[in-house]
Amino acid sequence: MLLMLMIPILLTIVPGMLYQSMRLLARKKSTLTHYVWTYTMMLYIWLVFSVTGIGSIWDVIAKGGWAATVQQANISWVPFQSEGIFTYCMNVIMLMPLGFLLPYIWKNFRNPFKVAFTGFLLSVFIEFAQVPTNRLVDVDDVMMNTLGTMLGYLVWKTVGKHFFGGKEAQRTVSLGSCEPVIYLTLACACNFLLYNWTWFL
Repeated sequence: MLLMLMIPILLTIVPGMLYQSMRLLARKKSTLTHYVWTYTMMLYIWLVFSVTGIGSIWDVIAKGGWAATVQQANISWVPFQSEGIFTYCMNVIMLMPLGFLLPYIWKNFRNPFKVAFTGFLLSVFIEFAQVPTNRLVDVDDVMMNTLGTMLGYLVWKTVGKHFFGGKEAQRTVSLGSCEPVIYLTLACACNFLLYNWTWFL
């Protein structure tokens, strides 16, 4: 059971560590504060994956391929059909930390459109990865997740600079202009392509 929990954490964090090691070999390094916040964000991404219950390519194989997987999927393309305000609120809240952390850690992500688009793409991945599971794949989730990312950015814009602005010079020493995108892409790809829960049965 512990191994089933640890593998997704490692699949989320270790690829980022390998990227950082490659940048270090290229003589590009950051600060301890930046690394701490980077791993904070990656642990948060793991929590998002855990809560949303994403599937993997192995689930697609078990269902007989993509065609069979899509036929069996529970997909809702019609907006605003979710039941209960709680569902909408939870989907908004879930990606608010992402909208806060991106501009908080990376100066080049202090653009609301860039932050919102990143949240949108992460939400699309989550819904895509839920296709081989029994969970509802819902366009409402994408809309609310994106809204949550934007609200998280507004929280940073409103209070982040004033109440959480300490050590900004150390915190924002980036390893590259696409650093957060690389972390998110690696985490998504590794969890979807490499994790197979049936190995632990």
